[in-house]
Amino acid sequence: MSATLAIAGRDLRASFLSPGGYVIVALFLVATSLVFNFGGVFEQGQIASMRGVVQAGTWLLLLVAPAISMKAVIEELRLGTFEALATAPVSDVQVILGKFLSGAGFLAILLALTAVFLVALELHGRPDYGEVACGYLGMALAGGAYLSAGLLASCLSGSQVVAYLLTVFFWFTLSVGTAVLPAHVPDHIAATLFALNPELRLNDFAIGLIDTSNVVYFATLIVVFLAAAVVSLQVRRSW
Repeated sequence: MSATLAIAGRDLRASFLSPGGYVIVALFLVATSLVFNFGGVFEQGQIASMRGVVQAGTWLLLLVAPAISMKAVIEELRLGTFEALATAPVSDVQVILGKFLSGAGFLAILLALTAVFLVALELHGRPDYGEVACGYLGMALAGGAYLSAGLLASCLSGSQVVAYLLTVFFWFTLSVGTAVLPAHVPDHIAATLFALNPELRLNDFAIGLIDTSNVVYFATLIVVFLAAAVVSLQVRRSW
């Protein structure tokens, strides 16, 4: 466990030792601020809600999370530190978990910074904090799924750009495909496609609805992607 936390701490610190980490934070906050300020929350008669930020945030995290995880393994190869990592007394599981926790920590900082919106909501009205917490849970689960997919892409690819595009393309295709294809396939297949649609599940979180199946869906994807990343790293280390 100590090795996992050491890797996570090292990578998280490295994220803020270069301008890239601050640029990602700034862009995310600017985008969510625009949604929050111009999403109609402060119009007369509107409820004090974070739904717009949550819905936009899950899409923004699809762009942000792969940018964090795309360099997880590829950067080690570029800097020549992968060989040292490969010979260190740490398992592949510890390496992948450490890098995942690093990315999760970065996303946690991002989401924590948006808590300033809650102050404005409190001044404007009476927000439903249960709905807010549910929305943040949805963003955290979605971010974790995006990160784990990005880690797998980083293990499989030799290019950060390719790893980023693979991750974004996968999730975009999954979202669009499961929304469009059900109208053109038999009902039993359509039901399965609907069940695989991440956007529909995230919409439930945005309106304050916690469905156990939605939590299991994202948790399962995270575990599957991390397990696949471990196997991929084992293959790479055996070369």
